[in-house]
Amino acid sequence: MRAYGLFTTLLLLSLVASGCARPYKVETFRSPTEGVFFTVETYNGGPGPLGSNVTKVYAHFERHGKSTRAVVLEGDSLTIPRIAWNATHDATICLDTGITDIFHNEVTLILGNGQGDSVAIHNRLDDHCQ
Repeated sequence: MRAYGLFTTLLLLSLVASGCARPYKVETFRSPTEGVFFTVETYNGGPGPLGSNVTKVYAHFERHGKSTRAVVLEGDSLTIPRIAWNATHDATICLDTGITDIFHNEVTLILGNGQGDSVAIHNRLDDHCQ
């Protein structure tokens, strides 16, 4: 029974340490299409001895009371001053500083099987935005 308690405690500690944290800063960038937007979420003190900030950019799709999201960009100490929408489903993410770990140049968000229940967003990463 004692081993079960130790296992449960270790499991809970690993869940807390592995990403159950909430971002300390969230910025929203709306698109020209209703229900489609990006969020830039910054988390304090990532893993490792330096404890750098982790930034994640998510694409969101909301419609008919349903929502979904997908990671577009993730990295350490990223500074993203803006996201420019080139068209209704085409965006440029402006990156000033940081190290990228993950970048998806296209994400498809699906809410269901009906017409209009999915959207594909093309993404560009630009470190020379004006």
